[in-house]
Order: sequence, then structure tokens, then C-alpha cells
Amino acid sequence: MPSSEQIELLATPCVTCREYHLKCDRSVPRCGRCVRAGRECKLGFKFKPSKDTFKRNQKWLKPPKKLIYVDERQGLTIGSPSEDTSLYEFHIGESHNWQQESTASSVTPPAIPNSTEYNRAGGQPVDAVQAQNTPRNNGGIPANDTPVVELHSHGHIPGSKSASSYDLTSSDIENGRVPHAGSIGSIGSILTPSFHNASSLPLKDRTEALLFRHYIQKLAICLDLCDPHRHFELVVPERAAECYMLLNAIFAIAARHLSHTTDFDPLASNRYHDECLRYLIPMLNHASTVSDENLFAATIILRMLEEMDVPTTGQDTYSHLLGIHAFVNVGDQYMGPGSLGAASFWVGLRQEIYIAVITQQPVKVSLDHFVVDRSFEPADDYTWSNRAIVLLADVLNLCFGNNSLAAGHWGALDEACRKWSNTRPPSFNPFFYRERTATSAFPEIWHGSGCHVIGIQHHILAQLFLTQFDPSIPKVGTNRRTAVKQMTHRIENLVRELCGIGVCNQWTPPGMFTACMGIAMFGDQFGERSDQEALMDILRKTEADHARPTASIQQQLMKAWGWLPENDE
Repeated sequence: MPSSEQIELLATPCVTCREYHLKCDRSVPRCGRCVRAGRECKLGFKFKPSKDTFKRNQKWLKPPKKLIYVDERQGLTIGSPSEDTSLYEFHIGESHNWQQESTASSVTPPAIPNSTEYNRAGGQPVDAVQAQNTPRNNGGIPANDTPVVELHSHGHIPGSKSASSYDLTSSDIENGRVPHAGSIGSIGSILTPSFHNASSLPLKDRTEALLFRHYIQKLAICLDLCDPHRHFELVVPERAAECYMLLNAIFAIAARHLSHTTDFDPLASNRYHDECLRYLIPMLNHASTVSDENLFAATIILRMLEEMDVPTTGQDTYSHLLGIHAFVNVGDQYMGPGSLGAASFWVGLRQEIYIAVITQQPVKVSLDHFVVDRSFEPADDYTWSNRAIVLLADVLNLCFGNNSLAAGHWGALDEACRKWSNTRPPSFNPFFYRERTATSAFPEIWHGSGCHVIGIQHHILAQLFLTQFDPSIPKVGTNRRTAVKQMTHRIENLVRELCGIGVCNQWTPPGMFTACMGIAMFGDQFGERSDQEALMDILRKTEADHARPTASIQQQLMKAWGWLPENDE
């Protein structure tokens, strides 16, 4: 039987559930939802409004007629202090009656086109206007009946393509969660309810700790190939300590990978995945969410999980791929060079290329961003790898786009491929190379860095598609047979190199994934049984060791090679 004090507490949801905008069962001493999630349950108290009123002779402070507002939005957006700070003046009307019962005041600056609304919390009695307590949905915006105050400013963020609106509750101010110039991450990462004050690390559950370690040691390498800062290995786990979405995404991907490669509980990943979706789906409708690089990274991780669970023929719902599009389309201001947002963009582009190759469709991610570099100027090896990735995306858009294949466009991309190969740093050369022998289907090609592996392989894929779609090959005539034979010979050699790199550098699993992409597209052109078996071994090993489904590709190739009866479905 709960005490009288506990009965009073039951009337209000716990503070933890209110922070996450979840429905609380109001149990004591800990609510059921917090118990299941392993979170600290902070009991809420029901306060009754005071019936006291101010005296008529109450003295009120009168603020100055002109206020100066310092606009720090640029620093908030890019995560660094803004050196060129803009000043905005707020003028208070002299006719305003300060002796009124309401504690909030209204300050409205002159209307200027393209103004940007900024919503902040606090109890400012002068330059704030208390908003109506309208209910909100469960996605990244304050709900319940917490009052929100607004600050209206004019001007726009340099380089931004659209205005953004953010809401903070008064509890954010009290808990020190209001972002400031120079804070790590974008402003959206502070505003979403997936963040909490208390660090989740160290983890209390040993199984979750094992999942956390498995992600860092085995899976992050698949995402950090072209990132010198290794954001997914170093930054994401650190952010996950305070970002509920990232933490559950890490648990979900690690659990799924282990369930495919070991006897780990196959249902564990579903629970963490569902927990992520409960927060992510409603939040994608808000500008503050799709400008949050932490949620962008979580979506990238969940897309990797999605790739493990669907046939490699591309028959999937693309749910997280569509989420990636939403984040990428926000604009450049959230993907500054060296940021987690930029790192997520490059991983998302590689994931998009994977789907484009398998489904034979153009790349749907926008490539018109500041971080995209198509030049051949001197740069670090990671930049050169990303240039190869963008080049492959351009080739796929040419081959599978709606426009007819233009010889001039094909020639420009073919020349770009040759120039990339001729001007790339010598560090992309393998430190060991041996031609294939009579007993081996592939050459031995050893590289020392994952970015070299992925850069060379994407460059090879670009050459493969350009060769297959070469408009100079005669459609008919006596020369067609010779041209097709030369094309097939070149494709076989390129696929052998692609697979040789994957097999000899299995310490970086994406090398095997990329090899499987080439096998799926061009493996049917191999006629020798020994070559076919070697290609099949790569597909089987990739599925067994790295949880990438290749059964559909195997089935299609066995039919193309005549391994299966014609009537075998």
C-alpha cells in the first residue's frame, strides 16, 4: 500500500519519462518503463499554483528601451565560435504597461523578409513572449504543458538554404543543455529528446557492454574507411553516452551482426531497433532533427543493419535509406569538413552506391555539396578515395539515368578515370602484388590502408561500368564480335583485380562487400568452372563471415552459368 506521499507522486509522470516524452505508468518507487530501459527513474512532484497576488504598489524594474541581441547562430550551426558576430537591436514600445499580472512580455522587432525564428527557453521578463501551451507530437519538440518562450530575430544564417526553428524548454536552461558557440556537434543534437544529461557509460549490463565493444572493434571499421578522424569508432561511442538514439543503434547493429555470425539471440537486435524507430520516425518531420548529425550517424548505422537483413538483389523497404536522403538534403551548413555530419554523408553515399549498383538505378543522394570534390589537385589519401567514390556515382548516373547515354559525357568520365589513376598518390600502389597463377583465380594484391582498398575498388567498378556501357562498341556488323570479345576480356581482368583486393585484405570487410558488387554485376561473363567456383566462394564467405546476404546473387549466377536446371526456380 503506497504511502500518502507516494499517492501524491502517482499523479505526475516521472521526470525521466517527461524528458523522453514517453507515457509513464507512474509506478513507485520506479516506473515500469524506466525499469525496462535500465534508466534512472526520477519521481516527479505535483506543484499547485500559488493563489497569492502582487500588491498594487508592487515596484517593477523597467528595462532599457533598446536591447542588444547578439546573434551566435552561425557558431551554433558549424560548432565553432563566430568571429563576425552580428548585432540586432530590440526596441521596446514606451506605451507598454509593465504593471500587469502576466510575468511574460512581448517584444516584436520590425518585420524583415526571410526572417528566422529562434525559440529558446528561459524566464526572460523583457525580450521574450510566452507561447501558447499547444500540445506537440512525440518527435523532437517539447510536449506536455511546459511553457515555451520565443525570441524573434531577423537575418539568416550565412550559407543556409532555409530558415530553421528550434524549441527549448525551461528545463533545458536549468540543466545546462542550451548550446553555446563552440560546442561540439550541431544545434539539433542538443535539442532532440534522444539526449539525456546523465552519461550512460559505464554500462551496467554486461551483455550490452559486449555489444558496445563488438561495434567498436568489428563494425566501426566498415564505416570509417575514408575518414581520417574515425568518427564512427571514436566520436560516435562518445556521443552515445549521452544520445539515447545512438546508443540503441550501436546495440542493434552489434546484436544483428552477432546473431548472423554466431549463436547470439536473434531477437535482441529487434528490441533495440524498435526503440530507435520509436524516436526517429516522428522526429524526421522537424528541421531540428534532420540537422542533427548524431541522428544522421544513427540512421547510417541502422541502414547498415538494414543491409544485413535484405536480399542483395535490392528488395528492401529502403526505410533508412530514405532517412539518409532527408539528412543529406538539409544543406551544407551541417556537413562541414571534418565533422561527424560529413563522415556520415560519405558513408551514406557508399550505401546509396551499393543499392544503385544492385538495382541498376542512378544514385539518388545529392552530390551538390561543399564536401564533394571532383578535382585532381594534390590532397590526402582519404580525399582521393572519396573522389573515386564520387566518380563511380557519376558513372552510375550516366549508365542508369533517364537521359540517353551520350558519347561526349561517357568520354569525359572515361578521361576522368584515367586521370584519377595517373595523378593519385603512389601510396595507393599495393605493397605486394603477384599475378594469378594456374591454380588461383585472382592476383594477390596487398594494401596497408582501408581507404586505399575502397578507393581502388570503387575506381575499378567505375571502369567496369564504363567498359560495359562503351558507346563505341558496334551494335551490329562484322567488328562487333571482336569488340565484344575485347570488352569481355577487360571486364574479366578488372573483376579479378577487384576480387583479389577483397580476398587479400579481409581485415577490412568492405573490401569483400565491394567485390560482391562486381561479382553480382559481371560474374555471369566468366565461363570457366574454376573461375565460377572462386567467385562463388567469395559470395559464401562474405555472407558467413560478415553477415551480408548473398544467397540471391548466388542463385542468379548459378542459373546464368547453367549450374541449375532451366525449370529450377
